[in-house]
Amino acid sequence: MRRHSRSESHANVPVDLENDKDQHVATENVKIKRGKISLIKKYLVDYTANSNLHGLKYIGEKERTSVEKIFWLFMFTCCVVLCAGLIRKVWIKWNETPVIVSFAENSTPVWQIPYPAVTVCFETKAQKTKFSFTEYYHLYNNESTYQNLTEEERILFEDVSLVCDDHLAPANGRKISLGNVTVENLKELSPNISEFFFGCKWKDIPKDNCSDLFLPIITEEGLCYTFNTMGAEELFRVENLNTDYNYLEYSNRTEDQTWSLETGYLPNTPLETYPHRGSGYGAKAGLTFLLKAKTNELDYLCKGPVQGFKILLHNPAELPRLSQQYFRSPLSQEVVVAVKPKMMTTSEGLKPYDPTRRQCYFPSERYLRYFKVYTQANCEMECLTNFTYARCECVHFGMPHGPNMAVCNAGSVACIKKAQMELVTADIENRITNEVHNDTLDEARRVAAECRCLPACTSIEYEAETSQADYDWKAIYGAYNLPIPEEDNDVLYARVMIFFKEAQFITSRRSELYGQTDFLANCGGLLGLFMGFSILSLAEIIYFLSLRLFCLLWQRRQNKKRNLEKSNKYGNQGPDKIKQLYSD
Repeated sequence: MRRHSRSESHANVPVDLENDKDQHVATENVKIKRGKISLIKKYLVDYTANSNLHGLKYIGEKERTSVEKIFWLFMFTCCVVLCAGLIRKVWIKWNETPVIVSFAENSTPVWQIPYPAVTVCFETKAQKTKFSFTEYYHLYNNESTYQNLTEEERILFEDVSLVCDDHLAPANGRKISLGNVTVENLKELSPNISEFFFGCKWKDIPKDNCSDLFLPIITEEGLCYTFNTMGAEELFRVENLNTDYNYLEYSNRTEDQTWSLETGYLPNTPLETYPHRGSGYGAKAGLTFLLKAKTNELDYLCKGPVQGFKILLHNPAELPRLSQQYFRSPLSQEVVVAVKPKMMTTSEGLKPYDPTRRQCYFPSERYLRYFKVYTQANCEMECLTNFTYARCECVHFGMPHGPNMAVCNAGSVACIKKAQMELVTADIENRITNEVHNDTLDEARRVAAECRCLPACTSIEYEAETSQADYDWKAIYGAYNLPIPEEDNDVLYARVMIFFKEAQFITSRRSELYGQTDFLANCGGLLGLFMGFSILSLAEIIYFLSLRLFCLLWQRRQNKKRNLEKSNKYGNQGPDKIKQLYSD
């Protein structure tokens, strides 16, 4: 019996050892979890005690009561939330409105910018002695006389109607023009430069021939004449244009051109260059020209009862659109035009921004197919060409277009007018509904959506202040006791004087609302005000989350390794005793 009980006790030893082992493992796991929690707690207390952020040290101090710790934790949390909200507002303002427009510190003299380009158009589109538009209008629109017109007369009437008021164009006329026939007919019927320019002066120096200053140009108003506009080779991408006719003559002054819209005139550029630049202010430093018209050549049906000349001042790098902007020079009147330039520049700091954020394009950011120089007016002209072609399958002869685009004639005038109005409304609708990338849009609407003609980052505009008075040229003859030539009895004159109003002007500048330094300073100021935060605080956080944490984990692993070695050293005696017990 004694030997049996001893064997039973020996049999129960492994079971007790297994239970002790499980309990030991469970105990060890609890110790490990408590150790981890204790380690994290010590780590946080260590950070709060050593951090330079305001209020954190009161949370980690052992001698502080729970009420004090909760108070400082609440205050710290409120400061973090409030500071984050204010920084978010600063970010939104920087992200959505990064641009501010201000005045430049110094005024700009007028000799640093080009003199405005001046484009002049005669209201009478066809000389009455060559082709009476009024007479042929009644013949064309009368069924009994329409058949009596020859094919040439019908073509001439339809061609001239393109540059008259829109409602005069016959709806049953030709839809498409025949090559350059329309432009050649308008050139032949329009008065040439010698017939309506009587004299010109530039900087108070008379010119023997006004053609030395003015070049012929094809616009929506037909044949006009322009002064100081860049030549065709500098303004257009000639390789992409149609070759039926030239919009603007090729100048022989390319090698003398030392100006660009973005950089202005090159250093050491002489005063006399091209485009011409202003040398001062007042009438003596400007352009003066005398226009004339014969009363028997005037046509009051084509452009209405107001006769005279349309004049537009524009950037030398822009193609003029006299159907949109102009001022009038009436007959028997002297018009004095005082010019005030408006110039907008953009700082280099805005170049990294998206064009839609800064609301302008640098020259390298927007490619135009027909123009070498990007301006908002050129972009809108090209956009109108593409939209009109998409709607009407032809374009107005005054619009720059490619060689494969047909030219509209009288039968398409209603479509051209409708397309112009639709383009404006389509642009507004696209901005409202944000349908720029909508695949359901038709071709024309897609063209309108792709326009996005933002202003150029460097732009020049010319504001005109006009005044006028009667120009009684016959009184001058009487004052000098000179007889009035018989051929001039039916001639009416108009004089125009254009000059800079002041010698300097204030330039506007588009610059960053917040630069990177300003944004960092604003955020740093808020963080410092609410939390006492600094760059060293950030370095401290990074240190506690990386280097210090790594070092603590490494030290803990080393300690654990040493403890394991000690445990193995003394724990190896246990199995020998168990073996001895079993042998007994």
